[in-house]
Amino acid sequence: MKNRILIVDDEKANIDVLIGLLGQEYKTVIAKGGSQALARARSDTPPDLILLDIMMPEMDGYEVCRQLKADEKTRDIPVIFLTAKSEVEDETKGLGLGAVDYITKPISPPILKERVKNHLALKVAHHKLDQHNQQLLAERQLIEDIILSMRGSDAFDDRNLRYLISPVEKTAGDMLLSTFTPAGRQLVMLGDFTGHGLPAAIGGPLATYILHALAQREISGERILQEINDQLCARLPVGFFLAVTLVDLSPSRREAKLWNSALPDSLLIRKSGELERYPSTLLPLGILNSMDIAGGMQTLSLEEGDRLYSFSDGIVEAMDADEGMFGVDRLIDFLRKSQAQNLPLDDLMKILNQYANTANHEDDITLVEIQP
Repeated sequence: MKNRILIVDDEKANIDVLIGLLGQEYKTVIAKGGSQALARARSDTPPDLILLDIMMPEMDGYEVCRQLKADEKTRDIPVIFLTAKSEVEDETKGLGLGAVDYITKPISPPILKERVKNHLALKVAHHKLDQHNQQLLAERQLIEDIILSMRGSDAFDDRNLRYLISPVEKTAGDMLLSTFTPAGRQLVMLGDFTGHGLPAAIGGPLATYILHALAQREISGERILQEINDQLCARLPVGFFLAVTLVDLSPSRREAKLWNSALPDSLLIRKSGELERYPSTLLPLGILNSMDIAGGMQTLSLEEGDRLYSFSDGIVEAMDADEGMFGVDRLIDFLRKSQAQNLPLDDLMKILNQYANTANHEDDITLVEIQP
């Protein structure tokens, strides 16, 4: 079917010229004023493109364009101004209102025909792109729902834990897992996949399944990390990897084994206020098939009143307006106050938001407090 072009002009001679130029290729519809043009555009058979004069009685072309672009039903119809007003300010005003083109009179027929053809082709391309984007969004939503369902298929056991999770996207790159073995060991794993969004989240269900399945078989933390590393190396493309801390607490909760694989230092704040740091001793998982995970193990002795913290780098790397990082020292100050005064960990988000002067951070934020 022919594209519909709405010609808006109060001069019959101008309308006749445009119909003569375009009438054979397109279905032309005319309007002799602004009100009639708006009615034609909002009808059940809207035009595919509008050729709009500026100088008209009752309502000028600028106002017609302004109302077209303010209306959800008509805002996507391309508008080309055809006018004798040739000043730069006039053209700037027209384009600023949302017109796709501005052609001054007298009109060059070949140029007019090419510009009409090009803008109609662009409209079709934009429509197809919008349909494609809608399909991609629907597919992304489906994938997000599947990932979240898979991540949540094994229960998160929050006994003896406090935690803070603030993802950038629904399918965050950060993950926090906790489970108990049949013998009473507690395994707490905090992971941070490269980036965030779907690519970062795709390995989460795999790591979740491995941790929960092997914990129920009383497999050691070392072997769990080795299996996660093997599977990530085998199944994920190059460039995707997992920074992680795993804490394996004994049933008595007086001893723990800790592996830190490329996350910020884990922090042990004793009841006395003394601070101990447990830095990264391993590369991220998913890079090398052969890793000395046993050699990266760190052993902790715990007492009642101690608190062990693990966190992703989204906290310490939060930036202020001068691009200064929040840093670990500010975090330690907060954790000491939180421990001494039993402050909720959510208070940290208020501090981070105030520091960065934003509530929309660029990276996922995850913090877990483990109590002996």
